[in-house]
Amino acid sequence: MVKNVAAGDSVGIVGVGAMGLPIVKFLADAGFDVICSDVNQANLRQAVKRGGRAASALSDLSECRVVLVFVPTDDDVRSVAAEFALVSSAEDPVFVIHTSAQSTTCRELYEELKLAGIHVIDAALTGGVRGAGNGTISLMVGGDAEAIDAVMPVLEPWTAFVNRLGPIGAGQIGKTVNNMIHWGEIVAVIEALSLGSELGVSPVVMREALKVGTTDSRTLRELEDMNFTWYEKDTDNAVAMAAEVGRDLGFTEVVRGYMREINVDNVAQLLAGRGIVELTGELITLRDEPVA
Repeated sequence: MVKNVAAGDSVGIVGVGAMGLPIVKFLADAGFDVICSDVNQANLRQAVKRGGRAASALSDLSECRVVLVFVPTDDDVRSVAAEFALVSSAEDPVFVIHTSAQSTTCRELYEELKLAGIHVIDAALTGGVRGAGNGTISLMVGGDAEAIDAVMPVLEPWTAFVNRLGPIGAGQIGKTVNNMIHWGEIVAVIEALSLGSELGVSPVVMREALKVGTTDSRTLRELEDMNFTWYEKDTDNAVAMAAEVGRDLGFTEVVRGYMREINVDNVAQLLAGRGIVELTGELITLRDEPVA
């Protein structure tokens, strides 16, 4: 049995940037001792303002029952895991990989950290920066049920859903599936709205009709709030995972190419009815003023 984490326990957050920073306050308000580590000192100062404590080194997380990892790459996750394994002294510590990583990385770290008595789960996030800010993140989780149960008090304060998908690595597979659909839908919506506009129906009008039809979606409704970032990493992860089972992802490769031509500015012009976005990235100006 893995001992459950409870209010008053120390929780480490490695990486208090756009995603990790909002979580600090949720956990501090829930009664946890939140110890924050980041290479960016400005991020750490913001974390302290939200109720966390700044770590001067990763060794300051040695007594943490849970460590939540929000670092950019698989190599960064490996580095943090190796250092934490050397310093961890807590009872039944759980290392939680929130970084979008390869499922193989998660499985390998699961086996490696087991030797140091550390449990590993992967809990990939969907919901973006806004979801982190308002506590409505949806997690795709893989790992042993006992370890997941033990850390639920740490996950619940800042999430809307914790989806258990299977053994270690399953969370990353779930996130990859989610992201393949997400980026593909963005391309389809933008191309379709552009065609409708060129044929004479403004996207301003068209979107309202689509919202009450069978193609309504969060992507359709929230396009203007999206930054269109991370598609390269997400599609790279998908292609790499597909290679494990000998599958080619023709559609995903095409989507990645089209996403390079989509940006905040040309989408804003499209949604305002001022122009269309061709999938060459060129904005073709149709009119000077928005169409109601």
